Amino acid sequence: MYKPAEKRRWGYFALPILYGDRLVGKLDATADRKAGVLLVNAVHQDVEFSRSIADAVDAEIEDLAVWLGLRRS
Repeated sequence: MYKPAEKRRWGYFALPILYGDRLVGKLDATADRKAGVLLVNAVHQDVEFSRSIADAVDAEIEDLAVWLGLRRS
């Protein structure tokens, strides 16, 4: 977050993605409150996501949007 945008590897602020007790990736998302949406800029996989991991991550991102009172874009 302290580097210029073109030098950032994971985005402005990367949220860790946990699956069970494992760190499996990072989420680069932005809350655009004016537009009422959660923008998912990138999901960085530290390990290759299985279908169950991908489904769980997708559900958690949706829950995050709801918790923030935003729609997911």
